[in-house]
Amino acid sequence: MPHLPMLALRYLAWLVGLRVVYAILVQVAGLPNAMATAVILAAAPLADIGYQAARKATHPLGYRDWSLIWGMCLGIFAGVQIILPAMFIAPMRALLADPAGLQQTLLVLVSTGGMMALFLWIGRRVSARGGR
Repeated sequence: MPHLPMLALRYLAWLVGLRVVYAILVQVAGLPNAMATAVILAAAPLADIGYQAARKATHPLGYRDWSLIWGMCLGIFAGVQIILPAMFIAPMRALLADPAGLQQTLLVLVSTGGMMALFLWIGRRVSARGGR
């Protein structure tokens, strides 16, 4: 099993870095700031995480290992994008208290989880082909 804290730190760096760069592009270039874009920005780094996990593994990773990596990254996403803002930003707490807002937040979380699984699989497949 690869070193999980290093994979977590790598994902966190990707998540924050991509979000900051995209926020700048939204302000400068006028790109749309849609929820679908946030889902892809959160999920795309898992291609790299899957690649790194497969390359640094000392044994073939099973479903348990991959689900552990996926769950760790989904937890980091939920912590950074949902839990921390809810702790410090009152409108986010109000959004989560409203059933419609909570439903939208859960929809984004489930969508992100599905996309994360897809990108993690892509990273694993790229590693299996020798990085080509």
